[in-house]
Amino acid sequence: PPIGMPSASLLVNLLSALLISFVFGETEVRFSGQTEFLVNETTTTVIRLVIERTGEPANITAIVSLYGEDTGDFVDTYAATFIPASETSRTVYIAVCDDDIPEPDETFIFYLTLQKPSSKIKLGWPRSVTVTILSNDNAFGVISFDMPSLITVNEPRGRNESVPFILIREKGTYGSVTVSFEVEGGPNPPEEDLSPVKGNITFPPGRAVMVYNLTVLDDEIPENDELFLVQLKSMEGGAEINTTRNSVEVVIRKNDSPIRFTQSSYLVPEEADILTIPVVRGKNESGNLIGSDEYQVSISYAVVTGNSTAHAEQNVDFIDLQPNMTIFFPPFVHESYLKFQIIDDAIPEIAESFLIVLLKDTLQGDAVLLSPSTVQVTIKANDKPYGVLSFNSVLFEQTVIIDEDRVSR
Repeated sequence: PPIGMPSASLLVNLLSALLISFVFGETEVRFSGQTEFLVNETTTTVIRLVIERTGEPANITAIVSLYGEDTGDFVDTYAATFIPASETSRTVYIAVCDDDIPEPDETFIFYLTLQKPSSKIKLGWPRSVTVTILSNDNAFGVISFDMPSLITVNEPRGRNESVPFILIREKGTYGSVTVSFEVEGGPNPPEEDLSPVKGNITFPPGRAVMVYNLTVLDDEIPENDELFLVQLKSMEGGAEINTTRNSVEVVIRKNDSPIRFTQSSYLVPEEADILTIPVVRGKNESGNLIGSDEYQVSISYAVVTGNSTAHAEQNVDFIDLQPNMTIFFPPFVHESYLKFQIIDDAIPEIAESFLIVLLKDTLQGDAVLLSPSTVQVTIKANDKPYGVLSFNSVLFEQTVIIDEDRVSR
């Protein structure tokens, strides 16, 4: 065809459409514009639905209604609008009802129908819209600790001990949610006292209370009071953390009072008479108090000697002056003393030693044995053990005159 003229096939299609419209006189009603909505549950949320008429003009009453049960999520679930023949569209409004009920995402369908269906007025497409009201009113819950904000625990002796932490999920309990936690504080690293120091706690669907156990470790390290903070950090699954109850302070009371000698060796003369050896508890190497001291603790000791000339013999070279071989520390007492009498005899002797050993297995009470836990006592050589040198000669008895010319030696 010439430029600007429609093709024969296009003309045929146009004529066919006009003929069908003229013969049958159809009018079609449908939704126009947006048909899928994601909205929040608020008092100001209104959904705008446009209903459009095409084809032959006609007076039409269109109805928009909610499919299924009325759950109370909308102010009205039914709307009707009249489209006169002189107009081609009308708008209806569906308002969301803001309640205080925790709910997950909810999807609803509204259908378009005609008040008086007829063969000349038909429904077109789309004839439905979907409205999703997003989760609201903390449908997945608000997570917090349900326990005192400060708890005090003791470090166990010879074992580990669990401390329960109670978490609650308030408001909604839809879905599975996970909260992470972390332990901070000290001054020592939290790993030495608590396990685990970070992790995740999962609430299954419908669960409102969870109990999570942290383990207090027996580390046998002398410590004063330690303060740790167990804090909820982040959420997965749609829940929130209650920032007013998102942490618990944990105080581990001072523990593991150290017991030890103040030095590891003593060198004494045989004339020393009484040797006093201090044993301390609850003090570090600098002499500062550390660990618990409000209870009595005790430990036994042993005296170790040998059978060579380099070993001192008990009750011959020294005497243990203690009535028994257990050292007691009453509450708030930090020093005790062992006394040994050194026997001064007239027997020549080289240096002799003996050992005093604190016995870990006999330790009673909240204490730990630290180094030095053994003392070596050495009694110096005495009574001229290496002898006295002198001349032993006939020269002491008479004078000897030597003739240099005759005597060569």
